[in-house]
Amino acid sequence: MRELTVRPASRTVAAFRAEAERAPGPYFGDGRLLTDVDLPLGPALRVHRQEPTDPDAGSGTVVEGVAHYVLPRRHPTALECRLLWTSLGLGAELVKVADELADSLRLA
Repeated sequence: MRELTVRPASRTVAAFRAEAERAPGPYFGDGRLLTDVDLPLGPALRVHRQEPTDPDAGSGTVVEGVAHYVLPRRHPTALECRLLWTSLGLGAELVKVADELADSLRLA
């Protein structure tokens, strides 16, 4: 979890989506890579992807992960909640954990 430095004009789910769509690198998945979600903390963009750790190498480790870019309703900030893993066989279960983690976010 980290707070993002984002200009107020870019603090929208649409702006996060546009940035994610421009990001370089390969993405693999089941077609649900970028999803708008409504979390208890606020609206968010959910990014699910797999990518090699070294895209220029012919081999290497593939990392899978889910990141939620959240816009808290009551605070003028943006947050990134990210969970990454290298055990691709556990992907389905860890995707659920990432979603549950994002759903549990609260600001005190």
